[in-house]
Amino acid sequence: MSTDSRSLWHFSLTEFQQAVEKRPTPGCGAAAAVNACFGLSLVLKGLRLTADKRQDDADTAELIERGDALYRKLAAAVDDDAAAFAEWLAAKRLDDANADKPARLEAAQAASIEVPLAAAACCEQALALAVESVDETAPMLESDTAVGALMVKAGLEALLIGAEANLDGLDDEARRNAERRCETLRTDAGGHCRRLGLDA
Repeated sequence: MSTDSRSLWHFSLTEFQQAVEKRPTPGCGAAAAVNACFGLSLVLKGLRLTADKRQDDADTAELIERGDALYRKLAAAVDDDAAAFAEWLAAKRLDDANADKPARLEAAQAASIEVPLAAAACCEQALALAVESVDETAPMLESDTAVGALMVKAGLEALLIGAEANLDGLDDEARRNAERRCETLRTDAGGHCRRLGLDA
C-alpha cells in the first residue's frame, strides 16, 4: 500500500465508493484493481491462516511471498490507473491550439491501455497462485481461495474491458498486439479457474 497521503488507499471504504460513484476518477480500472486486491487477499488469507498451524513450511511461505509481491503490484495499479485516467482527462481539456496536446493525448492513451493490461497480467498470475495454493490451504479455508479467485477473475475481466475501450485510434499493428494480449490473458485465466473447479 502506498505511503503517499494522496493515494486512494488512504480513503475509507465509504470515501472510495463515493469517489467512484460521483467523480470522473477513480474509474473502472481502479475499482477493478481494488476488487482483485481483495480477491488476492482472500487467497493469501487461506495460506497465512494455514501456515500459522504449521512449522517450517517452505512451500507455503514461498507462495505467500509471491502473493505479497503480486498484491503490491495490484495495489499500485489502483493509483496508477486513476492517475492515467486523470491525465487523459487533463489532456482532452487542453485547447486544440496547444502544441503539447497531441503528444499528451497519445501518451495518456498508451497509459490507459498499458496500466490495466499490466494489472490484468498480475491478476492472471494471482489466479495461477490460487491454483497452487489449494493443496497448501486447510480444507476449511478453501472456500476463501475459491471466492478470492472469482474476485480476481472478475477484476481481470473488468481491467481488460477497460483497456479494450481505449483501443480506438491505435494503428493496426498496435491494436492487434493489444487484442492478442487480452485474448491470451482471458484464455489463461479461464484455464486457471477451471482447474479450481470454477465455472468462470
